[in-house]
Amino acid sequence: MNFDVFIKGESIDLVVLTNEVVEKTNWYNWFNDAKNTEHMQKHYFPNSKELQLKYFRDEIEGNDKKIQLGIYHKKDKILIGTISLNNIDFQHRKCEISGFIGEKKYQTLKPFLESNKLLIKHAFDQLNMNRIYGGTLNKDVSRFFTRLLNFKEEGVLINDVYKNGNWNNVYLIGILKGDFN
Repeated sequence: MNFDVFIKGESIDLVVLTNEVVEKTNWYNWFNDAKNTEHMQKHYFPNSKELQLKYFRDEIEGNDKKIQLGIYHKKDKILIGTISLNNIDFQHRKCEISGFIGEKKYQTLKPFLESNKLLIKHAFDQLNMNRIYGGTLNKDVSRFFTRLLNFKEEGVLINDVYKNGNWNNVYLIGILKGDFN
């Protein structure tokens, strides 16, 4: 399968998502794995190729408030995850970032760090965003963003999300354009 590269990286590329990507990759099935989605607001309902195609058509295709790209491992020639800018607000020059490595073998620091750096750079340099923000159920992910990407902790939403039989905090993070290296 050929992927259209949108942003070139060193070991990964950020690629355009299409109907064919949904049909020929394991993307939809990543969200059916309870361990994969342990710290995400996913896995409440089963996912299928048909539902992933609907999500692609309704939420990604032609959406001028969202850029969602695939994370493509160049050496192994496989789609390993997705990353997105959501709620793109050109008036206030801000957007939300989220990402996910779905293929377990690749759930390591290097591809996650590289894909985030590439998309953050794109948001600041090409979209002229001033602020990027996000939130996570996992305190370690929050620490990752603050330590390695220079995000700041912005707050905590106490008992905000019900997941895995418990109420979970959401750790809010953000970065301003001038703080990104």
